[in-house]
Amino acid sequence: MSEGTEFLVKQCPCFREFEGEQICINDDYLRNMVTIDVDTELIGSEHVSKEFLKTKSNADYLCFCLAYLGEDELYHCMSQQQNIKIRGQEVSKEEMKQSLELLAPDNARFSSVLCGECLYNIIAALKEEGHASCPI
Repeated sequence: MSEGTEFLVKQCPCFREFEGEQICINDDYLRNMVTIDVDTELIGSEHVSKEFLKTKSNADYLCFCLAYLGEDELYHCMSQQQNIKIRGQEVSKEEMKQSLELLAPDNARFSSVLCGECLYNIIAALKEEGHASCPI
């Protein structure tokens, strides 16, 4: 992953589908959501504009299922423009990088449709160890 590049992940680790409902569990707070599909071709584009990344949903219940790396080196929910938090802690660039390398080793830079729950579980395991550099 090159420095300074916006890094976009399709399938936010905080998105869940459960018994026909779509739920966001960001910061351990459950919210019912309605998803808006974003073309996965966009995810592979190196020309994703900052304006696109700053697109905020007009409603608190809409979800793009996208996470992006901000200039602060933390991951953000694209639809709500909030920091993504797992186990009460913000998700760092290094944690996401390690998680993606485990889930999609051949395509860790721009990952299309991933398992959000798997991503969440790997990041949570990294956080339980207390630092992002722990081997799993």
